[in-house]
Amino acid sequence: MMITINEDKLFAVIIKGSLGLLVFLTLAGWLLFSPRVGLGALAGGCIAIANFFWIRNVLQRILGQLPTNASLYAQLRFIARLSLTGLLLYFIITSGWFSLGGLFVGLSVIVINIIVLSLYSALRAGG
Repeated sequence: MMITINEDKLFAVIIKGSLGLLVFLTLAGWLLFSPRVGLGALAGGCIAIANFFWIRNVLQRILGQLPTNASLYAQLRFIARLSLTGLLLYFIITSGWFSLGGLFVGLSVIVINIIVLSLYSALRAGG
């Protein structure tokens, strides 16, 4: 049975798939390797999903409300997001509670999910 992915619901599909993948990777890391790997995957996945939400929010505001200076608005939001993410990653890495490998895997959940969805769509279309 083929599942149709509506383009209007694509964001929700990406988020739900990424959350499912995050749960799987966190449990697998925790059970198969160590709690540090599971925590790293969880932290990285939460950061990746939060960044994805933040980027979407900024794009919706720029395209929907058309601020008077859209480029400055986008630049300031980008710098704020990048700075906050950098600080958060710094504290996660220096704390010693999280595995770097798990963190990198967790940070990749959105990318992995988009690749899987792209392959699914291509195969479904006969490509």
